Amino acid sequence: MGFKLPRLTTDVDCGPLGYDGLVFRFWLNATNPEQDWEAPDDPEPWERLWYVVIARVLERVIVPGGYTDSGEEEVIDIPDAKAAYELERMPGFEQGIIHWAFNVFGQERQERLATERKN
Repeated sequence: MGFKLPRLTTDVDCGPLGYDGLVFRFWLNATNPEQDWEAPDDPEPWERLWYVVIARVLERVIVPGGYTDSGEEEVIDIPDAKAAYELERMPGFEQGIIHWAFNVFGQERQERLATERKN
């Protein structure tokens, strides 16, 4: 038997960092990425656990037009670890934002689980 639960997401807005409208959309009820991951013998740079974890829980980044060369809003989907690696190295992108957003996501996820235990 398998489960097909709805995909629950949360948006982390980077406004507190001074990047109003820059949003990271995370998957709240993702499965544990470490449970079935093994480091490859000769890994590519994106085949590290950090990128695998980010790719498992980060669905997309929504970038407002004020932060893009085109002036248009852009959505960057993160389908795999390579996309997470490339996001972190994108020209003009501050790498620390991913770490900050991931930490906020982790806090929100823990709060959600704690709330559900009370119900």
